[in-house]
Amino acid sequence: MKYPTILGLLVLLAPSAFADSEYDEWLKQNSMDMEEAQQEFQNYMDAEDQAFLGFLKQQWKAVEVKKPEVLDTKPKPVLLPKAPKPKPITTPSNDNTPKIKPIVLAEPTLSPEPKPAPVKPTQPKPSANTVVVNVFGHTVQLPKDKTLKQSITGKMGSDSIADFYAALASTPHNAAIKQLTDTAKRLKLNPWGTAVLFHRYIQALNILEHNAQQLTTWYLLVKAGFDARIAYNQNAFLLMPSKQALFGVTYFTFNNTRFYAVSLDGKKLNTGRAFTYDGKHSGANTPLDFNNNQQLLSSSQIKQRDLSFQYQGQTHNIKLHYDLGQIELAKTTPQLAISQYAHEGLPQSTTDELLTQLAPLVKGKSEQDAVNLLLRFVQTAFEYKTDEQQFREENYLYPVETLHYPYSDCEDRAALFAWLTKRLLKLDVVLLDYPGHIAAAVALNGKIAGDSWELNGRRYTVTDPTYINASAGMTMPNLKIYKPKLLTF
Repeated sequence: MKYPTILGLLVLLAPSAFADSEYDEWLKQNSMDMEEAQQEFQNYMDAEDQAFLGFLKQQWKAVEVKKPEVLDTKPKPVLLPKAPKPKPITTPSNDNTPKIKPIVLAEPTLSPEPKPAPVKPTQPKPSANTVVVNVFGHTVQLPKDKTLKQSITGKMGSDSIADFYAALASTPHNAAIKQLTDTAKRLKLNPWGTAVLFHRYIQALNILEHNAQQLTTWYLLVKAGFDARIAYNQNAFLLMPSKQALFGVTYFTFNNTRFYAVSLDGKKLNTGRAFTYDGKHSGANTPLDFNNNQQLLSSSQIKQRDLSFQYQGQTHNIKLHYDLGQIELAKTTPQLAISQYAHEGLPQSTTDELLTQLAPLVKGKSEQDAVNLLLRFVQTAFEYKTDEQQFREENYLYPVETLHYPYSDCEDRAALFAWLTKRLLKLDVVLLDYPGHIAAAVALNGKIAGDSWELNGRRYTVTDPTYINASAGMTMPNLKIYKPKLLTF
């Protein structure tokens, strides 16, 4: 196992690369002979990095890309069927069906009343020692680590990648990594959002060449504890495992773990056959995790959405506010299973607004009546278009995105309705996965007529937030021949 010599590293990095660096300042302040300087320089590369360089210097493996898993490819209906308008539900005096109890809610973080446009905060200006990074509606100032700006020597391959890593590992970057991780915690970023922050920091350092960007981001993620790998064909790209399955993303499998070829800047990757190393840095174990996307710290970029729907002859108007930073975060996120979107729901401030306005409308109603009211809200307060019409590709939306975009389709409405029913009515809900369609089903405590499905000994009544005017128990006529998959969240 051959490691680069200290002299070789000094030649590789070149004096100009160290201008104004932490190493230059340290070297100026310490009058020691060359042998002592080399020993101290070597100490910057810890034992974990030295062992990791051994993996990088060995023969890399050729791996074949696996085709990405795709979401349902069956075309969705362009025109939606409408059920006959139901008759108003009359409650007999001796009715014993379960009723919705008064719901105690926290005070909303954002007022449902119209708000004046927020004052745009003053943008911090970069200095000689800092850079400004824009991320998810926030502008943050971070230390400028000049020694991260390295060049790749020679043809892309295991030797040039190992040399690049060795050059970075031989200088201290702890201050920058700590500032990045502290910033991620302050902004309440999950691991995916944190990885995007790291990448944008690299871009803010004006490291613009693709391979240098990928390799530097990889280095920082590894040093921050992420289980990140690098692969290359004509170009380098990142591989990272994920707690959730990703769709539309190519992947490689190592030791029964999928490593996805993720793009932190949103650009399409051309992976194909590639080379990567068989080993890992002992301090890098954290996978990607897309939970808690909605916990992002609120920014000043707030938008308002006015919604209206009718139920039993009454018109109800709903005013909501949401954060554009959440929309930016959602845009960067790869496609996930539909259950993830229902699980995440809305950010807390928007949740408080929505529940505060809907709670009085369902208070005291029967479960069936309350479910039907929420169905009508989701069925008619949002305009319908397929993802192909709106985005030119399949694109599952978080509920906050359903508020933002002018149109939504079946899975977006099902995710919003399922989350809302569980959160507001405290009823168990599942998603119904039909060919080319997603609906929902609710476990009502009372018996009602209509279509239902059983899961784990519980009966779930069909509730379709895309079937206009349909009440609980009604299935789209063209779907009655199918038995859907019942998905929990």
